[in-house]
Amino acid sequence: MTELLVTGSNYIVKNASITATLVGLGIVSGLILDALILSAFGVGSQTDAFFTALTVPLLISSVFAIQGPKVLIPVFSEYFRHDDNAAAWDLLRNLLTTALCALVGICLLGVTLSAVIVPPQIPGLESKTIAAAVWLSRIIFALVICQGLAAILQSVLYAQHRYLVSSSGKLVSNILTIIVVILCRGRFGIQAVAAGMLFGNFVQVMVLALALSRHNFRYHWVLKPSDPKLREIFRSFRYPLAGHVLGESAMILQNILGSFLGSGNLTVMRYASRIVQAIAGILLGSVVRVTLPLMAKHAAANDLRAQRRTFLESIRLLTIVGLPVCVWLILAAEPLVVLLFERGEFSRADAVLTGLLIQFMAADILLGRLVSITQTLFYANMDMRTPLISTVIFTVSHTVLAIVLVGLLGVLGLPIAVCLASFTTAIYMIVKLQSRFGPVGWREMRDFPFRLAATCAVAGGGFAVGAKLVTLITVSYSVAKVLGVAMPTAVGMCLFIAGAFSFRLIDRRLLLPMGRRVS
Repeated sequence: MTELLVTGSNYIVKNASITATLVGLGIVSGLILDALILSAFGVGSQTDAFFTALTVPLLISSVFAIQGPKVLIPVFSEYFRHDDNAAAWDLLRNLLTTALCALVGICLLGVTLSAVIVPPQIPGLESKTIAAAVWLSRIIFALVICQGLAAILQSVLYAQHRYLVSSSGKLVSNILTIIVVILCRGRFGIQAVAAGMLFGNFVQVMVLALALSRHNFRYHWVLKPSDPKLREIFRSFRYPLAGHVLGESAMILQNILGSFLGSGNLTVMRYASRIVQAIAGILLGSVVRVTLPLMAKHAAANDLRAQRRTFLESIRLLTIVGLPVCVWLILAAEPLVVLLFERGEFSRADAVLTGLLIQFMAADILLGRLVSITQTLFYANMDMRTPLISTVIFTVSHTVLAIVLVGLLGVLGLPIAVCLASFTTAIYMIVKLQSRFGPVGWREMRDFPFRLAATCAVAGGGFAVGAKLVTLITVSYSVAKVLGVAMPTAVGMCLFIAGAFSFRLIDRRLLLPMGRRVS
């Protein structure tokens, strides 16, 4: 049992590390792109128009990027488990062709209806800003095609437990977007960002297709919409589709409420969300990504014991990373935003407000990923209904809370509403997990929360000491911005590692395989 536990942990840690490294590089490149956009265009009508234009296309494309793997990974894992690659490739060809036809139709419909879709999202902004958002929306809708196809290809690579290329797509697309923005922003303005995103996502699809071709996949046109397996996939996709639309409606609600809070508030809220989600996605999102293929493999073998074990190890790793990240982000939010974005048209006041929103939103890093990890058990067993109900709970509670809290607290009500809604959803999913799969072994972790809390307290003290040391050093303002983040983070991280071993938070057995490989 102990050996199996360590082996499962090694799989999650190893592949989560690979995924986290590449996703982290993608996020860093995304932050560089964000800094470039803010420096060039500031916080105002242009960026409000751009992010409004992104809302619906990203909502649609993220259905495939986020929900697609939850349906497709269990399906293709079953094929690969039985070494039936020929049937898997036949299904993939049919799926890609059918999806391409559907995505092109959605894109054309979105381009046609942009003038109807965009204005209701920002009723409080000027007509000039609304018109710019409509035009940008018509350009950006092509992202639906690229990101939809990319999600399918990534899901198949994940089902094969291949994480290198499948996790590097964001890095590739962001680098190409940055190049296009640098070269074309003077001539095309904010439209250069939209064009760069399209080019970068197209190249991402080509890279993923090339990776699959190295595993003997060859695409040719196959259109069989009546294929039973394809129809089964589409039927399974109903619940994730409905759930995602409900969940992402939170972004539309933020657009509507933010448009009445004054120009720039919508952009500040969006950037605060992007930073929080970016940091959450570096490793916490990677834990979720590698847990689902492993969980699907155990589900295909009807091994409920292994599923519970994988779930517990995922929760353990998630909280080891997630709680200190939340603490760090609360303490480092303002200096981090100052370091990343305070230049050009982005003022110190903008940085202070963005940092404050991040602090109130930090808890969602852990709560949101806790919900996602819990949902993997249901997705691996092809139960799509329970995650949908959890999304309905999130949407209803978030809508009510956001409307009430924005009226009371202004823009600060938006991040608080998100955290409270995520907390409510997490409680529901844990209760459903217990009732559906029985006791998962929480007693095995009974002293773990105390050891984790003690370790985080030590790390938080280290961060405070590092922040104090920065004030004692006399350097230029640009160097001070770097030290304001780097020194407290370094001291806090060192003390967290020391505390993790002192309080036996990290299992030393996980390091033994790495030591053998090195020797």
